[in-house]
Amino acid sequence: MNFIREKSYTFDVFKALCTQLQREKGCGIVRIRSDHGTEFENFKFDEYCSDEGIRHEFSSPITPQQNGVVERKNRTLQEFARVMLHAKHLPYRFWAEAMNTTCHIHNRETLRTGTTTTLYELWKGRKPTVKYFNVFGSKCYILSDRDYRRKMDPKSDEGIFLGYSTNSRAYRVFNSKTETVMESINVVINDVPKEKALDVDADVGNKCTYSAE
Repeated sequence: MNFIREKSYTFDVFKALCTQLQREKGCGIVRIRSDHGTEFENFKFDEYCSDEGIRHEFSSPITPQQNGVVERKNRTLQEFARVMLHAKHLPYRFWAEAMNTTCHIHNRETLRTGTTTTLYELWKGRKPTVKYFNVFGSKCYILSDRDYRRKMDPKSDEGIFLGYSTNSRAYRVFNSKTETVMESINVVINDVPKEKALDVDADVGNKCTYSAE
């Protein structure tokens, strides 16, 4: 998933995405569809589509239902991300991380209509694995392997689990000590629900009885 700070960056992101997709699949893009936003309907887009042989179609003005697939997918991802943020009481500044994680999960667990095949499998040609999935926003502990530390200093920093890296087998986490978002594979995630953890503590307490003889 690509995020942009301003609409003026749309064309550069689109061009890079086209190159990536065409090389990955070994075929050209025939047609795209967008609304009449100025970020899509401009000279750069027209020239690029003409040079690449891409047919650029537009939905009718003020008629988002003509681009229903995209509108529904955007709504689905936004609702998922909103729930994930509120469930863990996270600030809105993590909205992009929530959207990215939502898209990552959605592609690996959503089945194509009328089939038993996930969207990821349709694109990649292999079944996805979900063994590494964890609960977004959970407390985590990040190994302090980038800074100098003394023998008795703590070996890890507390943080918040934010999702998965897009270009490596690493987790994206917010380091509470440095207040930065970083990627690391050396992360321990505590995603056990609080209610379940309390039940376990109660069971342990009931079983641990001591005699004062």
